[in-house]
Amino acid sequence: MKKRNIILVMMAVIIVLAVFIAPKILFPKYEEPEVTGNHEVCVMMDTWEDETRKETYSKEDENRFVTVKFWYPKEEGNYPLVVFSHGATGVIDSNYSTCKELASNGYVVVSIGHPYQAIYVEDINGKKTFINGEFCKQVMTDNVSDTPEHENAVYENTKEWLEVRTGDMNFVLDTIIEKCKLNEADVFTRIDLDKIGLFGHSLGGATAVAVGRERDDIDAVIDLEGTMLGEYVGYENGEYIVNNQPYPIPLLDVNSSAVYEEAAKYADSEYVNFYVGRNAVDFHEVVFHDVSHLNFTDLPLVSPAIAKMLGTGDADARECIETVNDMVLHYFNYYLKDTEALLIEEEYFISSK
Repeated sequence: MKKRNIILVMMAVIIVLAVFIAPKILFPKYEEPEVTGNHEVCVMMDTWEDETRKETYSKEDENRFVTVKFWYPKEEGNYPLVVFSHGATGVIDSNYSTCKELASNGYVVVSIGHPYQAIYVEDINGKKTFINGEFCKQVMTDNVSDTPEHENAVYENTKEWLEVRTGDMNFVLDTIIEKCKLNEADVFTRIDLDKIGLFGHSLGGATAVAVGRERDDIDAVIDLEGTMLGEYVGYENGEYIVNNQPYPIPLLDVNSSAVYEEAAKYADSEYVNFYVGRNAVDFHEVVFHDVSHLNFTDLPLVSPAIAKMLGTGDADARECIETVNDMVLHYFNYYLKDTEALLIEEEYFISSK
C-alpha cells in the first residue's frame, strides 16, 4: 500500500500563525488531564551540543544542538527511563500529558525537540529554531504521486529524515548514560539504565522503532501511528524492500481504524507495519476507533481550534488522550517494571464528543 502521510503539513503554517498572531485565541487555557500516580513530578530542560554531527539543515558550519525536556519523580529512587520523539511539525510538548503521567507513576521521561523538523524548538537560552522549509516541502509532497521516480525520491528523503532523528535519539541516550555514570544533577541519579523504553508519535514513532532495532539496551518500544520507515531497506523496480529480520524486542503498534481502512485499498501489497508485526519476536497491535492522527497527541486539548482545522475524529479528545496515556503506562509497566499482566486492549472505542 502507499505510505500514509506522516502528518498534515498545514499544521506548520497554522501553528506559526498561532504563535505570532493569535496565541490566546488558538491556545486557550484548558484543564490538563489528571495524573494517576503518587509521585510529585519535577521538570527540567537542557540543550546539548553533539560535537560528532554537523547541522545539515543550516548553511553555517556548526554542530547540531538538541534540546531535551525531562519529567521525573521528586522522590529519590531508581526509575526506568522512557524517551519520546514527537512527529514531523510537532513540538517537544506534543505529548506533555503522557510524559507527566508516566513520571507520576515512577518513570524518568525525556522528550526530544528535533530542530528544523519540529514546528519550532526553543533552547534553554531562549533561541527559537523553526521548521526547515525544504523539510516541510518534502513532507507536503510525500503523497503527490505513485510513480516509481517519485516513490524513490520519497524513500531517499525519509532515509535522510530518519538519519537526523535517530542521530538525535542515540545522542540523547548516550548523553544520558554518560551523565548517569557521572551522577550529574538530580535527574541522572534516579535513572535505571537497565530499563529503557522508547515511544513516539508519527515520524517520532518511526524513529523509536528504528532506534529500538539498532541498539541492544532498549527493552520495549511503542509506535503511536507512525509508518515504520526505518524498516524499509531499499526501493527497487517499483517496490519497497522491507527488512526481513524479525524485530528483536517488544513492540506495540498503535493506530486509528483509518489505517486499516487505507491498507485494505492496497490488496497487492502489505503495509510495512503489518509485515513487521507478523515477523516480530514480541508484537502487540492496538486500534482506536473514531479517532484521527492528532488524537494521539495533546493538541486537541491544547488548541481545539487548530485541531478542528486539521481534522480530528468523532471521539472525545480528553477521553482519547487519557486512554492513550493509560495504555502507554500499562505497556511500559509490563515490560519495564515486570508487572504480572499486560493490561491493554486490542481495540478501544472512545465516546463521541
